[in-house]
Amino acid sequence: MDSEHQIPELPEHGTEIDSEKLHEIFTLKNILFALVVVALAGVAFFFLWERKNRPIVNDHEKSEVVVPVNVVPVVKKVLFREDQLPGEIEAYQDVLIYPKVPGFVKEINVDRGSMVKKGKLMVRMYAPEYLAKRHEAAAKVAAAKAALASEESKLQDLKAELDKRRANLLADQSTYQRVYAASLVPGVIADNDVVQWSQTVQADRQEVNSFIKRVNSKDHEVSMRHEEVDAMIKAFESFADFASYLEIYAPFDGYITDRKMHVGSFVGPDGTGAYPPICRLKQLDLLRIIAPVPEELVGGVIIGSEVEFTVSSFPGRRFKGTVARISNSLDKETRTMPVELNYLNPDFKIVPGMFTKVYWPSRRQDTSLFVPISAVVSTPLSTFVCKVDNDRVDWVNVRKGELMDNMVEVFGDLKVGDMVAEQGSEELINQSRVKPVGKPLKVSTTTTSQEVAR
Repeated sequence: MDSEHQIPELPEHGTEIDSEKLHEIFTLKNILFALVVVALAGVAFFFLWERKNRPIVNDHEKSEVVVPVNVVPVVKKVLFREDQLPGEIEAYQDVLIYPKVPGFVKEINVDRGSMVKKGKLMVRMYAPEYLAKRHEAAAKVAAAKAALASEESKLQDLKAELDKRRANLLADQSTYQRVYAASLVPGVIADNDVVQWSQTVQADRQEVNSFIKRVNSKDHEVSMRHEEVDAMIKAFESFADFASYLEIYAPFDGYITDRKMHVGSFVGPDGTGAYPPICRLKQLDLLRIIAPVPEELVGGVIIGSEVEFTVSSFPGRRFKGTVARISNSLDKETRTMPVELNYLNPDFKIVPGMFTKVYWPSRRQDTSLFVPISAVVSTPLSTFVCKVDNDRVDWVNVRKGELMDNMVEVFGDLKVGDMVAEQGSEELINQSRVKPVGKPLKVSTTTTSQEVAR
């Protein structure tokens, strides 16, 4: 019974599962995949091992040796070039003719385009109210002179009366002295007579002093009258000079370029616009050529140097002016300084207002270094040239100056004879090795005679 109810042994379930898994893993597909991965790993390991054991070769140095670079020398020159500047042409002298006093134009002898000489009568005027004032001033002067003569007569009368009083004083003093001398002898002169003569002399002396004061007062009054008369005479003389103001003469030789008034027009000295000018006079045989010289060229301005200019009326022809005046002040807005040239214009070919171009010579007093324009490399961070020294590139920072003959002025750590790349570029890496191509030029460290002549 026990054997019948005994439970039979079951196979181990875990053992069957592991064998099944191993069977699934070691399939042909998985084995091939593993072999491919191992092969690829072996190939990669072979290439890495070969690269590690390969001899080291500097490709950068190899490329530096084969790169040719055209080089040119740094040269020293005196900056000299011509810049075209817009200019203005003005008359040497330009005046608006106004009268000194208001009045009517009685006669005008000039018109637009008239050529006048200095001192020529241009305008004659008429002013009736000033003539009436002149007559009034003359009458006042005559009255003042008559009053002065009357006062002078009174002064002479007072002086004559003073002389008479002084004579009486001297006579009474003489009598008093004789009476006093006689009174010293007893019984000759009474004492009362001596006292009376003494009082008479005292009264005469007081009268003389009073007349002296009256004469001095009258003399002062006469002096005041003299001053009044002198003032009136001067005032009258100003009216007398008024006749010369009614005639206007040319202040210099020139041309009448404009005329505003005619015979019968009322004119005045007010130059603010209430009264327009009678005419306009310009000197044209000598002109002013005004050129706005930029700030960087101001240092080369030389008084007396010749500067050429052109005008549109004579295309292809250049005229020469002489630097005459420098303003010595820069315009803050344009950063230019006005410089004036004198131009003799005896045949009046050039007139004020013509459009002109000034060929301003830019020059420096000292020499400076120049390189081709293409040799300078400008980047947002720096400006430099590629200096080639011992077959290596050296970036040298520079500051650009003026242009001249396809070359540019440079300032930096350079010297005459240094070789720089003719075509500067950022591709010429700093401190890289190159092969310079080009024959160095022999450059003199002194200024040539041709440069000095310029």
